[in-house]
Amino acid sequence: MKRLLLTGVAALAFAVPAVAADLPARTYKAPPPAIVAAYNWSGFYVGVNGGYGWGKGDTSYDPLPTPAAFINLAPTDVSLKPKGGLAGGQIGYNWQVGAFVGGLEADIQWADIRSDALVSPIIQNNLTPYGAGSYLATSEKIKWFGTVRGRVGFTATDTLLLYGTGGLAYGDVEYSANANFLPVGTVQYPVSFSKTKVGWVAGAGAEWAFAPSWSAKFEYLHYDLGNESTVANPVPVNPPFQVSYGWKTSGDLVRAGINYRWGGPVIARY
Repeated sequence: MKRLLLTGVAALAFAVPAVAADLPARTYKAPPPAIVAAYNWSGFYVGVNGGYGWGKGDTSYDPLPTPAAFINLAPTDVSLKPKGGLAGGQIGYNWQVGAFVGGLEADIQWADIRSDALVSPIIQNNLTPYGAGSYLATSEKIKWFGTVRGRVGFTATDTLLLYGTGGLAYGDVEYSANANFLPVGTVQYPVSFSKTKVGWVAGAGAEWAFAPSWSAKFEYLHYDLGNESTVANPVPVNPPFQVSYGWKTSGDLVRAGINYRWGGPVIARY
């Protein structure tokens, strides 16, 4: 009996491989590739920003009716270098086609970009000093400004956008100046006023999407709000003498910001 059992086990051991060899080979199907959602910049966004600006606001002093007739003031330029902080918000919309991104953005900022200057004594038309205590004073301050710009760029990676930008700039600028001949003389020529200026702006920036709907940006802008001028009458009245003042209002700024975006499609990437 034992001998018969051993003979059967041996026969089975030889038969199993033979049967397995006759079976068709099993095929294995690879799992489908993982789907990764590529970041897409299309859609509306809103955000906040803050930064620093510095500029040029040189002031010219021109005696009227002519330098020769005025005698006591030579045509003079006084250097102004406004600088200061800014903070505000922006809203915009992006369109993405492949690696290229275009869009529109509008922003508005509170600002305190200002400078004051004083030159003493006044230099007369014959290039000699008028007298101790006389002075030329000037100031310029940007109180707020905004822009409406186009943006055009490309994605260096899915989540890193590099762009150029340019468009309209506008802002409220406060000006003041004086040609003060006191205490030697008896008159001064003060002016002070604010005006909303319109000009242009251009620059470049980078924006990084650090979360599905959030991005951080850093940009540089150059702005030019043009020139401004006015004519001051003397106090007390002393016709026909006047002083014409002229300012330049331009500069540069850097700012960082955070944007929240919504409305863009999800692109499947395998």
